[in-house]
Amino acid sequence: MERYENMKNIGSGNFGVAKLVKDKWTGELFAVKYIERGQKIDEHVQREIMNHRSVKHPNIIRFKEVFLTPTHLAIVMEYAAGGELFERICTAGRFSEDESAVLHSQPKSTVGTPAYIAPEVLSRKEYDGKIADVWSCGVTLYVMLVGAYPFEDADDPRNFKTTIARILSVHYSIPDYVRISNDCNHLLSRIFVANPEKRITMEEIKKHPWFVKNLPAEYKDGGLDDTFNTTETDVTSQDEEEILAIIQEARKPGTVQGSNLFGEGLLLGGSLDFDDSELDADLDDLEMSCEDFVCAL
Repeated sequence: MERYENMKNIGSGNFGVAKLVKDKWTGELFAVKYIERGQKIDEHVQREIMNHRSVKHPNIIRFKEVFLTPTHLAIVMEYAAGGELFERICTAGRFSEDESAVLHSQPKSTVGTPAYIAPEVLSRKEYDGKIADVWSCGVTLYVMLVGAYPFEDADDPRNFKTTIARILSVHYSIPDYVRISNDCNHLLSRIFVANPEKRITMEEIKKHPWFVKNLPAEYKDGGLDDTFNTTETDVTSQDEEEILAIIQEARKPGTVQGSNLFGEGLLLGGSLDFDDSELDADLDDLEMSCEDFVCAL
């Protein structure tokens, strides 16, 4: 951490905290995501890091490096100064289809809300993370187009039981005041499919008429595949072996258990995200009260 100077907190959630830092050597600003060492560093975190490292695209936040503190795994990435996507939606109301196509690559703003979770994940069964991520991308697209979550009760957004039930039944609609194209509507209908085996795949999305509309020429006709064919020097000075070794070390509990990051008292408090125990309780209640519930396939 000697290389980076802490500037301020820029986000928090169940994962930990995101901080704005300044590189003391270059003066550049970066965002650093801190995840508590130990059990939270699982295969999903490793996959996220390695996938992010391999991607180079003008609309995707650039990965820089990872490092360890006594208590946390730190993921350094490009800093996007425009603020959180959901805040921009709140300010703008909603985006046009063309704007959504560009902004769709930005990270989801709310971590931990059940609104983004795919039905197969809620079912607590084994699932394919890549296919579940397609569903989450669909939620992000819907939010940008409509300015609201597709499966939440607008009158009671913190009622997770209702949200979960609507996700499982794929209960959503496009409000009358929102005008979207047939292609966009079709894409959403192919994403919001409860059965993951019947859901549109990422490869199919890349060929969908709505997705390829206004796509820069360099990303058409297979050009998108080059996004994932970057060399190590394009993205980070750390090689794969070094990153994996750091992640493996991060699986060990931190040396100072239960402490706040850098002693600032700002790590895990103040999050607006729901507690995982709330989701578990709502799922248990839903299973008990909706035994005859049938998912729409």
